[in-house]
Amino acid sequence: MRFRILSLGLLLLCSFTAFAQKESTQSREPETPVTFYVMGDVPYKPAEDVLLPEQITKLPDDAKFVVHVGDIKAGSTPCHEGVYQKVAGMLAKSNVPVFIIPGDNEWNDCADPAEAWKFWEQYFMRFDRRWQHTFKIFRQLEREENFSFVKGNVLFIGINLVGGRIHDSVEWKQRHADNLNWVRNNLRRFGNEVSSLVIFGHAKPVKAHNDFFDPLSETAKAFQKPILYIHGDGHTWLYDRPFAAKNLLRVEVDQGGIAPPLKVTITDDATDPFRFDRRNGKPVK
Repeated sequence: MRFRILSLGLLLLCSFTAFAQKESTQSREPETPVTFYVMGDVPYKPAEDVLLPEQITKLPDDAKFVVHVGDIKAGSTPCHEGVYQKVAGMLAKSNVPVFIIPGDNEWNDCADPAEAWKFWEQYFMRFDRRWQHTFKIFRQLEREENFSFVKGNVLFIGINLVGGRIHDSVEWKQRHADNLNWVRNNLRRFGNEVSSLVIFGHAKPVKAHNDFFDPLSETAKAFQKPILYIHGDGHTWLYDRPFAAKNLLRVEVDQGGIAPPLKVTITDDATDPFRFDRRNGKPVK
């Protein structure tokens, strides 16, 4: 009995840490700057089925990785398996690792969210494994689509935060709680050694996400260092600080059909490290 209690305690301790190591790294990554590219809400139209492979294969050589922040199809497009397979094939053409998080159009807004999620898991879960890389990736035990890694001295976190309809209110609240725990666990583990944090999500901050963003803002205040929340969903460029924590910057990327992937460079500036290039001649601010 004593042995069983001890084993249970160890299991609970492992679950509390919520980290599942995926890859090992052979050498220490260089410090900032770190350059990566972000896209979202693409492909929506047949023309974008041609555009996306071009965008992904013609990324500049300075790209360390790419993140697709969700919505791999238009909301009106049926959630057929072939759509997931098609887009996975497009993104796989990248020369650098691609990370992807869910959007509402390919999951909770589908006629059958459970079936749609199976397709997403089949084609996009642990998508970065398609590349040989030295990133040390962690994934949340409770929610495997959530990931994290440190590159240079920047902490990157991906979370399943979608817009669209609330298909299951219990699931919605639990997922937000899991997301918040994932961010906090990563900050406890890496916060002292990094100079900034980038969080990738799909959804724009609205009232339905207050149970995530309100406590996140308090966490940001305690962290004190610069944080970037970068997302899709709204389709138009936004650069602002709508949160109570003023060290928390929000950027909404242009829809992938009207602009190329956003270039993001993180410098060693202690207060304002984030640099953006929309690559379409339009201003950032």
